[in-house]
Amino acid sequence: MGKFLSYVGIALLLGIGCSVWSGCASEGCVDNRSSIPMAQFYSYDAQEAQLSLDSISIYGIGQPGDSMLLDSAVAVSLVYLPLRFTHDTTRYVIRYDQQGLSSPRYNDTLTFIYRAYPYFASIDCGAMYNFIIDTCRYTRNILDSVAVTVPEITNKNEESVRLFYTVQNSDDQ
Repeated sequence: MGKFLSYVGIALLLGIGCSVWSGCASEGCVDNRSSIPMAQFYSYDAQEAQLSLDSISIYGIGQPGDSMLLDSAVAVSLVYLPLRFTHDTTRYVIRYDQQGLSSPRYNDTLTFIYRAYPYFASIDCGAMYNFIIDTCRYTRNILDSVAVTVPEITNKNEESVRLFYTVQNSDDQ
């Protein structure tokens, strides 16, 4: 019986030790595990003030189900535009749903040409794909211009694309 109790005691101590050791050894992965470009909307003027757009939709071209990324009746100031690591090009349509602009002829198209490369973050976080944007092409129906501010897209949550619109001030009307 004494031998049995010593085995139980050793097993109990090992169990407690493993729990404490595994609880203190690692904090796990707290980083963002996706590398997705963040695009923000701006007015194209001297101040480059950030804008909020409402009644806007953004969807992918040539993606499974031509996925809808944004379908908003409320004002938004940014959108995430995921890139496909299996391709070197990703295209998006910006559809303006405001009255007078809802015709497809006013839609704008964004085309990102990039290179994807695998990146090993850590044992806890694993691997992901990062991207380097080489070129951004766009139409200019409503959209004025596009600037890629950070061409290397990592898992940092930072603005990497600026979408500029010409905004008419109420004083100019």
